[in-house]
Amino acid sequence: MTSAILHIPDARRPDIMVTKGDLDNLQCLLSIHATHWSWKSVEYLVRELMRATIVDESSIPTDIVTMGSRVEYREEGRNSNQVVTLSYPGEREFVDDAISVMTPVGAALLGLATGQSIGYPGPDGRPVTITITRVVYQPEANNRIRLKSGPRSMSGRVVSTSQDR
Repeated sequence: MTSAILHIPDARRPDIMVTKGDLDNLQCLLSIHATHWSWKSVEYLVRELMRATIVDESSIPTDIVTMGSRVEYREEGRNSNQVVTLSYPGEREFVDDAISVMTPVGAALLGLATGQSIGYPGPDGRPVTITITRVVYQPEANNRIRLKSGPRSMSGRVVSTSQDR
């Protein structure tokens, strides 16, 4: 696993992984639109990306939160879990439970694995700690399953290919 950007270890934060595709998309987003968001949100996301281990989409473990993942997490001190889909800004109209990666909680979720906890500054400046309870859906894992199962017709039946004959 190699990092496309400088990896900065931080003893207070768990190791995180980000896919090369997510990193590329987020770097592009930040380079074009960074001035549209709070500098604190931009700084937090950039710090998280700088310390992440960057991996190919095909090798990301299925329990890691990636862009487009549907994830269940618990905020310390709360009695219930929340389920959200980690999204790019502006995707709220397409995904009911979308949370933008440009929010502190969204940036904190990116790259975490099931069971990991992380703290981030809450709206009032006090630290908030969240723990990933499970990754409900991960796009990369879903793509690997679809590719393994072979081509399908519109009805969902497996289509034989010339290699199968």
